[in-house]
Amino acid sequence: MQDNPQVIEEKANALLAEEKYHEAYRLFKKAAGLYRKNKNLRQSAFCSAMAASCWSIRSGEKRFNNAAILYENAARDAEACRDLEYASLLYKQAAINHERDRELINLSDCLYSSKECYRKFLVRRLFNAKKIHPITKSKEKKNLISSLKRGVLCLMLTLSYLIWGHGERPSRTFASCVLVILISSLFYSAGYLLKEGLVSRPHFLDALYFSVVTFTTVGFGDVTAVGLNKIIVMLESLCSIFIMPLFIIGFSRKYLRI
Repeated sequence: MQDNPQVIEEKANALLAEEKYHEAYRLFKKAAGLYRKNKNLRQSAFCSAMAASCWSIRSGEKRFNNAAILYENAARDAEACRDLEYASLLYKQAAINHERDRELINLSDCLYSSKECYRKFLVRRLFNAKKIHPITKSKEKKNLISSLKRGVLCLMLTLSYLIWGHGERPSRTFASCVLVILISSLFYSAGYLLKEGLVSRPHFLDALYFSVVTFTTVGFGDVTAVGLNKIIVMLESLCSIFIMPLFIIGFSRKYLRI
């Protein structure tokens, strides 16, 4: 009976009802380990989350690391059994506890995982909803407006993932800048530029120089776009306006924490 996780979980719930949080925490944690050993990740995630909640209540405003670790374990189990919405919520709870405990690197990782799990959940919800088997039941209304909102949010989170890793991967923003510059350079080299009063098809290095000047909005004026390349200039400038602030914000938020 001592190795039966269901019995242990029932005892933990009884102790929780009696507000014996320390004893309930120990039993929930034990049940989670046994469920994980039996590869019942759904119940393992639930019990780990309950253990983290009991620990938070028991410790008050003193210690948060243990709760953060338990929430992370629960999130990984929920992610493994493909309940990505619940995993997102658990990662967010782990991030809150890491922030309170000043574990800033773990905070960044949990915030990234939380948003990434929710993005994957929205993608699955839009294209393969039959494979969603939630651990916890939600009362979300299903109608056209809510579907449109989820679609827009999914698009925004996908762009956030690609461009700056949800604000936690500023290196992706730098890579996005380089990619925009290189692609624009290819378009410039395929078209024509005005240099020293002559219109000609530029070499790649000249096109790369013009692309960097355009992206950084320096605008020396020694080279100007001609014809369809003006459209590329406008698009590259707009990309620069949106991407560069993201790089500054992401870099500052991630590395100034340290």
